[in-house]
This record gives sequence, structure tokens and C-alpha cells, in this order.
Amino acid sequence: MDRKQITPPNIHVVSSEYQIPVIDKLLGRTTLKWQCDDGHSEKLTASLRFTDYEGNPPSFYSLTKLPFVAKTYFQAKRSPIMTTPVPFLVMDAIRYLDGMVKPGMKVMELGGGNSSLWFLGKGAKVTTYEHDVQWAQMVYETVEKSPEKYNENNFDLRVMQGTSTLNDMMTQEDASYDIILIDSMNEFTRRNDCIRVAMKKIKPGGWLVLDNSDNPVNWKGAELLEGKEMIRFSGFGPMAFFVCQTTFWKM
Repeated sequence: MDRKQITPPNIHVVSSEYQIPVIDKLLGRTTLKWQCDDGHSEKLTASLRFTDYEGNPPSFYSLTKLPFVAKTYFQAKRSPIMTTPVPFLVMDAIRYLDGMVKPGMKVMELGGGNSSLWFLGKGAKVTTYEHDVQWAQMVYETVEKSPEKYNENNFDLRVMQGTSTLNDMMTQEDASYDIILIDSMNEFTRRNDCIRVAMKKIKPGGWLVLDNSDNPVNWKGAELLEGKEMIRFSGFGPMAFFVCQTTFWKM
């Protein structure tokens, strides 16, 4: 599917629905609908058990990791903090990121959780923006209770959302981060606006990582990065039997 054939939404919320609930839930078939600036409507339907929103099938590597996906799915039923935390990205993206992160690197996250713990466990210095107070508290308490795994001094957790997040991001030093991961919920922290700000905060040679980059709601932000070196992965990720997409751009 060519993105240029569809007008992406300029607003950060689109409606999501099942046309035939029982069958669609089984197939992961989701229909997104939105209004464009000129008044016309767009929609996109994908069967997310088999492809991402752009029609890309899951990678072979992510298929081999389906037992791990299942394991994390059932773990999450017991506790949202995983026994061995990993980012909730496409499995290939986790592998790629694993080879990239080094102790002492500066990482910014839009949306925190198990990824925060994973980065901290690798010795990174992590600044995390999270909108959910209770979830943020759970993550921070995990760090406090496990000093043998995580250095609390390397964790700057900021609980805020919306304009407050964007304004605070703007106060961060330009070209100071090695990696910025954007995986927040759009209704609380608008990803496309975050991309615009984040681009200025990454060091030359650093990486901006956008999860769910196949979703049309994120296409406007991705357009800002056209022309930059890009690596894109489609496949399954922890906890969910849906195909999604994670994209890396080098600054």
C-alpha cells in the first residue's frame, strides 16, 4: 500500500471499529476512519493478524518469536511489569535496538514502562514522559525496589501530558540525546508534535524511533523525516498477536 494514495489525518484521533465484530476480532480486522481538511472522508481496513496497516506481512524473525509473544501475553495477565522487561516494539526492532544501546547513552521516551526498565538495565540514562500517574508510580517503585538491576540516579521520570509534555521537551538541550523513542498514546501526548520537537533534541548520528508507524495517525510526523536514513520493521511484538510496525530514522 502506498501512503501517498491516502490523505493522512491532520488531527491526532481517528475512529476505529469492527464491521463484523465476532469475525473481525478473530482476524484482527480493524477499520480506521477520519475526516480530512477538505471535507472528504478516508478509511483504511487491515487484518492485523496477518499484516500491518500498510499491508506488510510479519517478518520471519518475529514469527519465530511467537512463543515469546505468547509467554509475555500471559505474563501480562498477572502483572503489567514483565519478569524480564523489554520494549513493546516489533521483535526485530527490539533486536536492532539491543545492538545499539550502550551504557551511559542518553535516551528519551514518550511513553514509559517496561521499555524504561529495559533501557535502565542496559545502563542508559533515561528521561521518560508518562501521562498515567499510577502506571508511572508502579514503574518507579520497581526501580526503587531493585537497586541491583537499575540505577535510580539514571532515571528522570516526568508525569505529564499534552502541551505540558511538549513545552518540557523544548527545554531539553538540543542535540543531546542518542535515542528518542516515541510510543505514547496519541490522545494524551500527540506523537506528530513530539516528532517535530524530538528531531532537534537528537545528536547527529542518533536515532528517532517511532512505534506504530504504520498507523495513519502517525504519518504526518513521519513526513517530517523524509530523506533521512530509515530502517523499518513489521511483525509481532511482546504481549500482542497483532502485526505492527516500528521505524528508525537516523539524524
